[in-house]
Amino acid sequence: MTMKQRILVLGANGFIGKRVVDALRSSDWATPVAAGRRAMPVATADAQAYLQLDATDPDQLRRALDGVTGVVNCVAGDSGTIVNGARALFRVAAEMPLRPRIVHLSSIAVYGELEGDVDEAAPPGAGLSAYGAAKLEAERLARGAGVVVVLRLGIVYGPDSAQWSGRIARLLRSHRLGDLGNGGDGYCNLVYVADAVRSILRALQGADLAGQVFNIGLPDCPTWNEYFSRFAIALGAVPVARLSSRRLRIESKILAPPLKVAEIVAGKVSPSLMRLVPPPIPPSLIRLFCQEIRMKVHAADKVLGIQWTPIDEGLSHAANWYRQ
Repeated sequence: MTMKQRILVLGANGFIGKRVVDALRSSDWATPVAAGRRAMPVATADAQAYLQLDATDPDQLRRALDGVTGVVNCVAGDSGTIVNGARALFRVAAEMPLRPRIVHLSSIAVYGELEGDVDEAAPPGAGLSAYGAAKLEAERLARGAGVVVVLRLGIVYGPDSAQWSGRIARLLRSHRLGDLGNGGDGYCNLVYVADAVRSILRALQGADLAGQVFNIGLPDCPTWNEYFSRFAIALGAVPVARLSSRRLRIESKILAPPLKVAEIVAGKVSPSLMRLVPPPIPPSLIRLFCQEIRMKVHAADKVLGIQWTPIDEGLSHAANWYRQ
């Protein structure tokens, strides 16, 4: 009987991390070791372990990496956490006699303000956000660590996606998003969460992938207007609102700042209160809705062999989750 590989999942409390743990637990080749900053009760019937650790602490990581054959780095947070976590992980992994394979999750944000068709060889774009700059620095650190596969994820949506499904659903149902005209003609590089998880498992298992970078997103991505309209229909939020550029300016310039303050205060008082606060639409989102960048995913198609979930199927699952 072949012994299962032990795979350490950093950021296992997060949206993607939880699903990676579940997928590994259901596999016949791996045993996940879930790790996160927060304490989390985890079922241990299948000998799954959970480690509470600070992923930016090299000593804690050194102990966690003992005996694992692979790592999935799903650590999220602010730019400092992203960079410091990557620095600690790749430094410790490079010191190990048997280096584990690492699948590191990066983002479309590393392309900055690039437009047009963009493959993995494209240089970083201008206008990087703090988040994009942190992700790019983490990729630079990964290149010195040996057996690392980098996945640049697009807009990850689906059940449990607070940002790209839950928040968007609330805005659509309140008719604060919809058909934005020219303001929504940018490309929405969607990736269904199950497809993102499949790409992670394929990267863990694939041969001769060390040092490679893959864009992960739908080959034929919709525009933001198409995404909003189709999601609104799945949610039953019809007729789809048609919003003017003036309305968007009011949302982002006037309403967004006080709504963001209210959201922060509600989150500190009680997370359940956040659902009562209308979500803000900041200027950064308005700019994203216009950005005409399309990630090319030929390499993921060819090497990882991902069968992409059709967008309407994914939106149906997201809408059903939101309505629960």
